Amino acid sequence: MYKVMLVDDDYPTIEFLSEMINWDEIGLELVSTHENGLQAFHYAKEEMPDILITDIGMPKMDGIELTKEMKKRKPNIQVAIISCHNEFSYAQQAIKLDVKDYILKESLNPEDIENILISCKRRLDNDTSKVVEVKQLRHKVKMNYDIENQKHLRQLIQGSSNKLLDILDQSMPYIPVYFYINDYYKVKKNFISDDTLQFAIYNIMREIIDKKEIDKVLCIHYEQNKGFLFYPDHLTIKYDIFGELRELLKELQQSLNHYLNIQVSFLVGNKSEVSLLKSESMSLINSEKQIFFTDNNSIADLEITTSTYHGQEIFTYYQDVTNELKKALFQRDLLSFKVNLSKWIDFCVSKQYEPRIVKEWFLRMILDLNMRLRTIPYFQSNYHVESIQKEVFLLDTIYELHDWLNNYAEKCLKETTQQLKNNYHKDVVNACYYVADNIQKKLSLDEVAEYLYLNASYFSRLFKKEMQITFVEYVKQRKVERAKELLELTNDSVGKICEQLGYDNQSYFIKIFKKLAGCTPLEYRGHKWNGANAK
Repeated sequence: MYKVMLVDDDYPTIEFLSEMINWDEIGLELVSTHENGLQAFHYAKEEMPDILITDIGMPKMDGIELTKEMKKRKPNIQVAIISCHNEFSYAQQAIKLDVKDYILKESLNPEDIENILISCKRRLDNDTSKVVEVKQLRHKVKMNYDIENQKHLRQLIQGSSNKLLDILDQSMPYIPVYFYINDYYKVKKNFISDDTLQFAIYNIMREIIDKKEIDKVLCIHYEQNKGFLFYPDHLTIKYDIFGELRELLKELQQSLNHYLNIQVSFLVGNKSEVSLLKSESMSLINSEKQIFFTDNNSIADLEITTSTYHGQEIFTYYQDVTNELKKALFQRDLLSFKVNLSKWIDFCVSKQYEPRIVKEWFLRMILDLNMRLRTIPYFQSNYHVESIQKEVFLLDTIYELHDWLNNYAEKCLKETTQQLKNNYHKDVVNACYYVADNIQKKLSLDEVAEYLYLNASYFSRLFKKEMQITFVEYVKQRKVERAKELLELTNDSVGKICEQLGYDNQSYFIKIFKKLAGCTPLEYRGHKWNGANAK
């Protein structure tokens, strides 16, 4: 059980936290409480805690100094700071000391503290402490200056205000730099909130810029994983301004990767007078296509391109690609999946199709694969339509899309491999894959038995023994499950869905559907589209 130490010169605070937190329930032990940092430090020499919750302003030794000394002796100690102070300098010092949480006493409540303690315990369990990990920054301390600049930047882009331009030095031109976090769909999962992630990135960038003593650089978050740097040109002939800027951007990339384990790409705009910065910034924001075909962790110059072709021809290859990737998954051949995927990614890169078209194409293919995989009874995918759509549209580059799809295939095969360990006979497993791969056809027991080189009677008995259901009933269930997905995800008529599943008698199909689903196809679609559950 991890040990916790409370330090605060305000006795009522210690008493409040000691008694209001259910220590046993969250699996922690409160080993000591202290009224000043020095007393706590002496006690820790004998019994070092795993988690320290401390005030900042205390006599004899303040919370910052206590944290420094404790971390010298136990680098992975988890620390949360409670304070009346809301100055940004305290937050900066806390982050440098790898403090995960900074809480103002005005907003202190037991539930927040318990959540922080649970997070500290989880980090200790996983032993994932890093030099500058800011997953659990709870403090409300932010730079009002930066928040205002975010608002002014959005207003500038929207055309409702030019206040941001008034902040900049009118006597010199600026170079706008657009930055975006790579693999944002993965990165954001490691932080408690978008605000925490933005705060961490801003602090590291600001510290590097300040250390280089570069005046008047403006760093502003724009939206989600994107932001701007406005880099001033001091109009001196001593330096190569773009070379100097690139060196700074490289250092920012290295620091963000080292401290936060994230990659950031930069797109450098043209040097502009302050009055023209809005136009140049808009060009960067509208550079979606250039960003889409640029490698992760890159530094690139803005290229002005004109789009004359949107790439609708890509959909003529849809069935070919889907069949290749589907076949690889059903055969559990990850290497083949990756080879075919790389081929089609390279094809899209060579054609320079519009990002929206490429995403739409791949998303349609992924949803189709996901539906077909779900027709396998023991395939329990954690991927749902909503999460797939959300993640795919968070991808900024085709290389992120490539990585996402490879991860998708690996997880799918890992899940099915795990299920295969449940003592299913290999011929039954292959029969289920065959059904999933041919769900659109009429399927007979004799056809599948012949595919497996088995006697039909033997296969029939084997299948029922393993699956506790006849093969014919199993096929009906799989087709009805597929029909449900098509009813939910498409506007296809019942007649068309009936044909897509290999039925030539619509009345018979509706009869089977009603028997297994408890309602007709149209009733099922109505229930789903109206937000209710089918019977």
